[in-house]
Amino acid sequence: MDAASEEKGSQITAAAAWILVAVLTVVILRTLAFIFIPLCFALLICFALGIPMNFLEKIKVPRFLRIFVVILGLLFLVYLLGRLVSLNVHQFQVMAPTFEKQFWAYTQAVLGIFNISADQAREGIQAFFDNLKLGGLSSVGGVVKRFSGSFFSFLGSLIWVLLFMLFILGERGSFQKRIVRISGESSHVLEVFHRITESIQSYLGLKTLISLLTGMLVTITLYIFGVPFALLWGVLTFFLNFIPNIGSFVAVVPPVAITLFHFGSLTRTLGVLIVLVVIQMVIGNYVEPKVMGKGLNLSPLVVLLSLLFWGWLWGLAGMLLSVPMTAVLKIALEQLDQTNSVAILMEGD
Repeated sequence: MDAASEEKGSQITAAAAWILVAVLTVVILRTLAFIFIPLCFALLICFALGIPMNFLEKIKVPRFLRIFVVILGLLFLVYLLGRLVSLNVHQFQVMAPTFEKQFWAYTQAVLGIFNISADQAREGIQAFFDNLKLGGLSSVGGVVKRFSGSFFSFLGSLIWVLLFMLFILGERGSFQKRIVRISGESSHVLEVFHRITESIQSYLGLKTLISLLTGMLVTITLYIFGVPFALLWGVLTFFLNFIPNIGSFVAVVPPVAITLFHFGSLTRTLGVLIVLVVIQMVIGNYVEPKVMGKGLNLSPLVVLLSLLFWGWLWGLAGMLLSVPMTAVLKIALEQLDQTNSVAILMEGD
């Protein structure tokens, strides 16, 4: 066998090995999602908390006290979020019959054009939910109860996130020292670790500020229009803004729908829709690119594909984690000659 054939055979073997590793990795991540999702969220939060942790370290606060203060502050924010959602869900359940009645009134008016009765529409919607194995949601209140139950179930899993965070933050200082002790100050591993840390912290910091600005503008707008649960929709906008491409626009739907059902005014509903879309467009297409700059330097197509992949793999949690996880993967691929070309294809420029 000549050298060319041997080289071609080795390339095929290497490609097959990489494909096998990728498939096995996906299977493991999907099978052990109950471990990896809390772990990834804990890592992401620890990256974000690195900013206040570094500040407290500069003013000579002891390590155990730094961890205690940061964790306590995070728990307080989670408590406030839980209270906000709990109160609003309860109020929504009280108002749900009114919204449902208004919904069927609008539905009947629209379906009357096509000579379809409300009973026929109900049967069609019920069949749709049965096909999706979501039967039994005979009212808007039932939908809210199920969603609220899922939310508080997710809050229960925060215990695992907090446990992971405690250990990660506790190891934060000693981990870097161990790398230096093993391979020296000029370690390539240490350099990669610093790059990942700086990239993710910069992205999270700027994205949080932009999402906070968007949430505040949405809340103020809804308060001006008198839309119920304005603060809740602002908080929802803040979190959904972390989901690239689609999250911010998905956040527009609930307040617009509530405006229509609550006031029954197409003019007011159209006004809310226009203002919210303008806010999202201006911040998404002008403010964010100016503030973020190149950011993580990921291609928009790669961001979209990563959103679909991580969403398929881990659902909503995967969508929230998609951009940071893809950025870490890109930095890792840059370190090997065999995969550097893939990292270049993932770049935005």
